[in-house]
Amino acid sequence: MTLQQRLLTNVKNPFVLAHLVFAGMYFVFVLLGEWAKRREANYDAFEFLGGAGFGILGVATGVALCVLALMRLGGYSKVLPGLGVEHLTLALGLFATVNVFAFIFGWLPVLPVKKDPAGTGWALVAAYWPASFIPQLGILSLARTRPNKGIRPLSNIDRNAVSVLALVASVGVIVFPFMTWLKIGALKLSTFDGRNECKELGDVCIDTLGKGASGPRLGYLLLIIGAVVGFAALMRLRPKGLAEPGPNMLLSHLLFGMGLTAFLVPLAMLITTLQNERLEAGTGLWLSLASGALMILISVYENHRRGAKGV
Repeated sequence: MTLQQRLLTNVKNPFVLAHLVFAGMYFVFVLLGEWAKRREANYDAFEFLGGAGFGILGVATGVALCVLALMRLGGYSKVLPGLGVEHLTLALGLFATVNVFAFIFGWLPVLPVKKDPAGTGWALVAAYWPASFIPQLGILSLARTRPNKGIRPLSNIDRNAVSVLALVASVGVIVFPFMTWLKIGALKLSTFDGRNECKELGDVCIDTLGKGASGPRLGYLLLIIGAVVGFAALMRLRPKGLAEPGPNMLLSHLLFGMGLTAFLVPLAMLITTLQNERLEAGTGLWLSLASGALMILISVYENHRRGAKGV
């Protein structure tokens, strides 16, 4: 079929149109909306007192989702070996949803100006609605797609190696948030640290109510991801392994989605530290980033070994 024929066919598909509409709405909201409200001013996605690293990655995710939606409209399915438009849409849609919560509950409360705690901007409220539907749409689309054939099973050696590496990565995702993520002068903060001695950053005080500094509250989110991946890895180490969700959604695809979120959340925090010279990334942040990257690499390797096909 020509591109024109594929466009005419796909424009009648409600799933394709819904993907395009939701991706466009999410992108517009995160790009143009206010991420943080304060008494004196409101801040957008790119400002340190606004979306910071979470806002920057939110906009980048919106661009990627729109590109994937246009590819789907044009009838293209394969993006990377073993990863197709549907797989990447599901993974990025999951991160888009988690990113909203990570910013609201993990970073926004610990970054007020003096004793002026930030409020949630309308961009986050508006963006959450389309973001939450995108992963659901991806699951429905994968369920309707013709099952892939010719996918090879992993050998016992490969399966055990992949499972052990995934287990190691999951332990890192759980443990490293307990280490230093942020350094503010002599003050070192993990994702589980509560209030501490308040340090001034110009007119900014990393603080909840003007009484003491607090670490970014992202540890519990990463703990959940690590626990799920670790449990699945242990199940795969059994002689019978672990059942696949389906021919179009392999365990490696699920690992990719979890790993992408486990990688991008620390990356958002790292970008945030680069926006203010008095903030410095700690060892725990770098190691958490590496753990998420390891999950992604494991999933890509497994897709390659099994001859997985993108849809």
